[in-house]
Amino acid sequence: MTNLSRRHWLALAGAGAASLALPGCTAGSRTISAPAARVIPTGASGPVPASAGGPWPIDWTVGDVRITKVLDVVEPFDAARAYPGAPLEAFAANADWLPAHFYDPARKAIIFSFHSYLVRTAGLTMIVDTCWGEDTPLRARQHHGRWLENLAAAGVRPEHVDVVTCTHFHADHVGWNTRLRDGRWVPTFPRARHLFNATEIAQLEASVEAGTTPPAVYEQSVQPVLQSGHVIRLDGGYDVARGVRIVPSPGHSPGHQHVEIASRGRRAVLSGDLVHNPIEIRHPEWTKVFDQDKGAARATRTRFIESHTDVDVTLFAAHFAGPTAGRIVSSSGGRRFRPLGD
Repeated sequence: MTNLSRRHWLALAGAGAASLALPGCTAGSRTISAPAARVIPTGASGPVPASAGGPWPIDWTVGDVRITKVLDVVEPFDAARAYPGAPLEAFAANADWLPAHFYDPARKAIIFSFHSYLVRTAGLTMIVDTCWGEDTPLRARQHHGRWLENLAAAGVRPEHVDVVTCTHFHADHVGWNTRLRDGRWVPTFPRARHLFNATEIAQLEASVEAGTTPPAVYEQSVQPVLQSGHVIRLDGGYDVARGVRIVPSPGHSPGHQHVEIASRGRRAVLSGDLVHNPIEIRHPEWTKVFDQDKGAARATRTRFIESHTDVDVTLFAAHFAGPTAGRIVSSSGGRRFRPLGD
């Protein structure tokens, strides 16, 4: 991914970004040993470190809610490009809690996991984010169908899904909203209500209309779902089911939202792209190339990290590789991410 052009990053963002693109949880009920269908070491800059593959948990429970990671692909990304101007020696300084499944020091690359979260509780099967898809921008003919295979391995078929929500409309979060069938893009989840943020929809449509964002992501992964009539446009928080709530968290994109879970006294948050790599727990002030409104994203990220430090809330980030789930804790050098089980 490190050799993408500015034009490709614009396509990746799908929304006109300037340069783009907790003990509260019982972990490890099921683990994987990195078979090819689950962890796919690909990417323009070479394979990810072997340790990024696992075995790692893919299932967790939060009270009565079951959370399953549905993996698409794991790839490295040049840290200097992700955090322009940042003092990258901070990775080495924090190597004791930033192992190779988070950062590859040989290549100076952060490790991205592209995955969805499958949320299941009584009467609800919900998917949070839908990764890259197939035959979509930047991903044509790559890892064809593996995400659907991993969804099936979790015991879910597209027609079983009740709710789909995308934390935002960047290409790596909306791809499996649709599938190509007989030359047409059609919704992958025919029964599902799709809970999309109204501001996110409006901003993407406006930027496509103005010509500041390439139309492919919208036309392939968003518009067909809007036309299906199965979209609920959210303007603020939304209770999906008992203990499952969608909460606005703008900055990374205008309508970014995350998911909060509370069940039987346990709490978790599926944070979307509020944070991309655990280094941001220590350094929330770093500017990220991925954020559309960098000042707002930094402020939202800082508030989020401060309010979730040393509390009984499990963090499930959209791109943390390796063990994925953990807590934000205080340490002698500042805040850090502690995976469950450490």
